[in-house]
Amino acid sequence: MMLTAAAVVVGSAVILFDPIFQGLAIALMAGEIASLLLSRMTVPIVYYMINLRKQRKETAA
Repeated sequence: MMLTAAAVVVGSAVILFDPIFQGLAIALMAGEIASLLLSRMTVPIVYYMINLRKQRKETAA
């Protein structure tokens, strides 16, 4: 995932200097970085919370 995000950012850097597509390049770069960070942080936290609830239910029963 990180390699794909890096490829998108580097590819967008090429069109960053074109005045017509500059906004698109910024949006692509920011969106890819944000989605990478969210997926790398949010998914493990949610997985941990679900497993924690399952463990609490098993110990309470």
